[in-house]
Amino acid sequence: LEVIVSRTNFISSHTEQSIRIIGLSTALANAKDLANWLNIGQMGLFNFRPSVRPVPLECHIAGFPGKHYCPRMATMNKPSFQAIKQHSPSKPSLIFVSSRRQTRVTALDLIAYLAGEENPKQWLHMPDQDIDAICASIKDQNLKLTLAFGIGIHHAGLVERDRKT
Repeated sequence: LEVIVSRTNFISSHTEQSIRIIGLSTALANAKDLANWLNIGQMGLFNFRPSVRPVPLECHIAGFPGKHYCPRMATMNKPSFQAIKQHSPSKPSLIFVSSRRQTRVTALDLIAYLAGEENPKQWLHMPDQDIDAICASIKDQNLKLTLAFGIGIHHAGLVERDRKT
């Protein structure tokens, strides 16, 4: 994002053509900082407080040290699993990662942690025959495996039918 915005601003300054950047995001704690960086004035910034959400949102942030991407991502999976168990053991949770590969790796790590639990399918809230019927129509083998444990994955590499299932 930083590269795209910086390059767009650079081109705009050299061509004297004004540009409009429209940014949509989830709740931001630093919306004013981001608006300043994007050269957005007060009149162009709309930041809605969490209190206006129709569904309450809880945000838990944890930092992870490390300069290298893959080892750092790997260190995040167990704390993510523990955070879900602590903060949302019976409700849906979202984990955002930056690549298709990391989507698969994170989901498979979560399944490995679930395997060590008394009930490995504790996140699956439907009868086995129902999830089996759904999985029968899934093409992506990783999605098929993760769904059996109540974990869904989504990335651009999924075929359209799998994304909509």
